[in-house]
Amino acid sequence: MPTNRMLDKQAAAAYVSCLLEAAQGADRVFEDLEDLRAARRAVSGSSQMREFLQNRSIPAKNKKAFLRDALKGMSPEVISTVAVMAERDEIRLLGRVTENYESAAEAATKSVVVDVTTAVPLDDHLREVIKAKLKADLGSDVRLNESVDRSILGGIIMSAHGKLMDASVKTQLVHARSVLSKVPTGGDE
Repeated sequence: MPTNRMLDKQAAAAYVSCLLEAAQGADRVFEDLEDLRAARRAVSGSSQMREFLQNRSIPAKNKKAFLRDALKGMSPEVISTVAVMAERDEIRLLGRVTENYESAAEAATKSVVVDVTTAVPLDDHLREVIKAKLKADLGSDVRLNESVDRSILGGIIMSAHGKLMDASVKTQLVHARSVLSKVPTGGDE
């Protein structure tokens, strides 16, 4: 007899498969990934939205109408997928669907999505330099998921497939502080 965990895994796989097929047909595989991530952030970032979507006493048609309005501007494939998840009381799977969709998109397009965080937006030249270096290192095409975080002060943070490379100024300063705090000052003898 299948467990809830197995059923959730199967349901997430079905959502991923349907969304990926639709996205490939519309030539929007990675655009839909961005929309799916945005939908996930919207739902996870609002306890009121989560409560509304998980409330079984609210009719499915109301949830679908709410999502169509809340996710306006996203692809029809993503809106429909998230709406069906809400309709079936499976919105809790949105995180898993997003993660699995990213893996499936990478496999389908033979590319790797790399999350890149910088203190300022990348210009076109630097973006191409980073992509070329990553392509050489990873041996496949690369798609950058860019974000800006001014708190890193400078440098770059990259992650893909659970591996993190942090070359930010903030992290370098933390390491320097740690090393310097362990160095004898000379006056302690």
